Amino acid sequence: MLTLLASVSSVLTTIGNLLLAFVVLMIMITIHEFGHYTAGKLLKFRINEFSIGMGPKIFSKTKKNGEKFSLRVLPLGGYCAFDGEDGEATEGSFNSQKPWKRLIVLFSGAFFNFLSAILVCILLFGVYGETVAVVNKVYDYAPGINRQLQQGDIIYKINGKNVFVLDNISRYMDDEMSVTVIKPNGEQVTYEGITRQEYYSFTVSSVEGEITSADGTVLKQGDLLYRLDGHLLYNKNDWNTYLNEAGETCTVTVMGQEEKEFVLTKSQAQSLGVTESWYKGIGISVSYQTHKFSFGTALLRVFPYCGEVALLIWRTLGGLFTGAVGMESLGGPVTTIAMTAEIVSYGFASVLSLIVLFSVNLAVFNLLPVPALDGCRMVFVLIEWIAGKPINRKVEAYINGIGFVLLIIFVILVDLLKL
Repeated sequence: MLTLLASVSSVLTTIGNLLLAFVVLMIMITIHEFGHYTAGKLLKFRINEFSIGMGPKIFSKTKKNGEKFSLRVLPLGGYCAFDGEDGEATEGSFNSQKPWKRLIVLFSGAFFNFLSAILVCILLFGVYGETVAVVNKVYDYAPGINRQLQQGDIIYKINGKNVFVLDNISRYMDDEMSVTVIKPNGEQVTYEGITRQEYYSFTVSSVEGEITSADGTVLKQGDLLYRLDGHLLYNKNDWNTYLNEAGETCTVTVMGQEEKEFVLTKSQAQSLGVTESWYKGIGISVSYQTHKFSFGTALLRVFPYCGEVALLIWRTLGGLFTGAVGMESLGGPVTTIAMTAEIVSYGFASVLSLIVLFSVNLAVFNLLPVPALDGCRMVFVLIEWIAGKPINRKVEAYINGIGFVLLIIFVILVDLLKL
């Protein structure tokens, strides 16, 4: 009976998380369309319909001025339909408005997404705090000047630039840099001349059987070997020498966010598959923790944080064309909803972080010059403004229509490729 109740509870929780994920996504899409609507109203555009969702109508209400507000079946989109948006310019229609007005209306959707990201980020940083990189270990092979960094230091800035935990913090690093840290007592200290060097490392490529540390951590492929019986490993000769000197057992230290020691028999150590490699670093490992800055400091970090999120998305999109990023890094609506539902289960702070990421993502994506997106429509308006006459409206409508169909096919394929 208890097992049945637990299963029912798990199912209900999953359904609840999925519903909340739909709500979160629809709120962000609605904010985007409301940006278009607000700008259109301020600039006196005629609006035919403001719709939340796509497909058949569930509910519809028409105002005295003819504007229709609709709620539709499919919670995967929405739109703000302006009068004459895809047709020839007639009096009072969208295409009869001055180009600068149309550009403002088209840009306002992305602007509202970015604005909402900033407001949510203020709430996130001000109430819950920010995920930061904290020095977890300073290794004894680090250059002397680097050993000024101490366990517990928060990596606050590198070369005067705010450090945000969005991907690997090594992207902020140069071969020589200044590092500003916040000490556990709150003191802010800047160290000059911190150097990044190449280090020799051994990476575990294969393990026979299961080898565990005292706390149950399993030695696995990809772990970095740091010491053998307390001796630092600088090259493969060191590994072979210290292994030959070992008794029946030896202790292998693995480098990571925390050092882990594994006691192996000599035969187990000899059977380890080890790959030699070089990597660049400053001789520290970091862990990620939540830290709450003062409200003033948090506020100052919000704008550059959102800017960093936007740059990260641009780099990811650029990587698709250069081959640096694979298609597996993308996700369609199903993947997005599944990921959102999972993150929802982690708590409200995680939901806020996701809203910031998705809001900026939605803003950047819609500004791309891809047919059917706001960015492409802005390109057409700019061409009209510069040339003094519009591109054939039918051609423009065909391009956007075909682009919309291809975009839908693309996002569906992205999800199918993950199956």
